[in-house]
Amino acid sequence: MILIVDDDNAVRMAMGLMLKQAGMDWMAASTEAEALTAVRTHNPEIVILDMNLTLGTTGRQGLELLRKIKVLAPECEVLLISAWGTIPLAVEGMNHGAADFITKPWQNSDVLLKIKSLQNAKTLKREQTAPTLTELERHAITEALRKCDGQLSAAASMLGITRQALYRRLEKYGLK
Repeated sequence: MILIVDDDNAVRMAMGLMLKQAGMDWMAASTEAEALTAVRTHNPEIVILDMNLTLGTTGRQGLELLRKIKVLAPECEVLLISAWGTIPLAVEGMNHGAADFITKPWQNSDVLLKIKSLQNAKTLKREQTAPTLTELERHAITEALRKCDGQLSAAASMLGITRQALYRRLEKYGLK
């Protein structure tokens, strides 16, 4: 499932129609809160994230939301999109874990190619590698945090470890 996060309804609907015509499942969110709820509850494979969910054009809100998404769902691929995109902003987004950057207006064929490329890479990676114990532990921690809405005490309890042990593992895996 692909999550479209944009404050502009026309963008959400145009992007959604493109995905529907390509046979892809999608849902949309217009605010940061809706986006985070969707990531927690629907575990999207890819997020198409607008860099500016308000009238500002700095892209800071999108970068902060990208960081939160990567904490909640590190395996989720994020495509950043902006009408105000600059090379430094795109580089900063990629440094924070974004898979790619799309400028508005976009070409449907380019966006679909990026999505299919990400999906193919994920499928290939799953087929080629068995998870290590470290990866399984990291996944268990991120899932517990997602299910507990980021509450450390509840996640530690769910995992059967102390809050201190959870905090050490968050540091170890770069999740804090």
